[in-house]
Amino acid sequence: MKIVQVNVTDTGDRPEVSIAQIKIIMKNILPIVSFIAFLSASVPCIAETPTASVKSTTKLDADGFVEIFNGKNLDGWSGDPQYWSVEDGALTGVTDGSLKMNRFITWNGSTVRNFDLHVKVKISAGGNSGLQYRGTMRPDLGSDIVTGYQCDVVSNNPDYNGMLYEEKGRRILSHTGEKVIVDVDGQPWIIEKMPVKDFPAEQWHDYRVLVQGNHHQHWIDGHPTADLIDLDEKGRALEGVLAVQVHVGPAMKIQYKDFKLKKLADNLSIISPREAKIPDEAIGVKPQAKLPKDWTPPVYGKSAKAK
Repeated sequence: MKIVQVNVTDTGDRPEVSIAQIKIIMKNILPIVSFIAFLSASVPCIAETPTASVKSTTKLDADGFVEIFNGKNLDGWSGDPQYWSVEDGALTGVTDGSLKMNRFITWNGSTVRNFDLHVKVKISAGGNSGLQYRGTMRPDLGSDIVTGYQCDVVSNNPDYNGMLYEEKGRRILSHTGEKVIVDVDGQPWIIEKMPVKDFPAEQWHDYRVLVQGNHHQHWIDGHPTADLIDLDEKGRALEGVLAVQVHVGPAMKIQYKDFKLKKLADNLSIISPREAKIPDEAIGVKPQAKLPKDWTPPVYGKSAKAK
């Protein structure tokens, strides 16, 4: 590069730069500018995890809820348009049966900690989806992968619809109709049973997820489907992203609309093991695995954990 010397007098006058010198300066600067522009264009765009809590400027309704999906487009959400679109005012996920990994579309508005979520859901026969919350975005595992707690949306299995599952984690924490305490080592124990109802596919149903500290509750059409206290400090999450899922398997269609979220106080108390006593007669949740035909659930009072 040619160095251009500019003569400046000591009288306070401006430097005298000729037209020829300006042309030489521009000739040397332009390649540098072009190189910087090239580098900027070459850096991939990486979706950032949203920051915590709903912005205070967000308009709330009379009950303190905010609409997080506008019913018109995917503004405020990050996902692959190959699977996600807006149809009839609903956030719509579609697969053709060739999906190799579960895919998610994530709300960019904020992370969620303690909250009350209401949403209308319609799923096709044989479909499988889920409301992911307090999740973790995992680009290291693939595009649009989210791990963490999930309220399952399953059309062909009443024992799974509305249950609490942990994607790529501890897996089934409670089947539908099970009131559960997860002990400090991550083992879920059934302390009570609730009635299980069937909710037909191809119809709109009201799903609700209420999370306060380490207490998780799910409902479908006002009917409780999961109630869980998570004492596992190493395994649990207290904050993360909100997302919804399309699942591997048969071709399916899932729709979500009227997405309403109410942020609760961040400092809600955490239930301790001393407060959440597991009764001796509690039995272990059936794990999601190939089990021997003679498998029987462990009993808390007879387990080493009770000693």
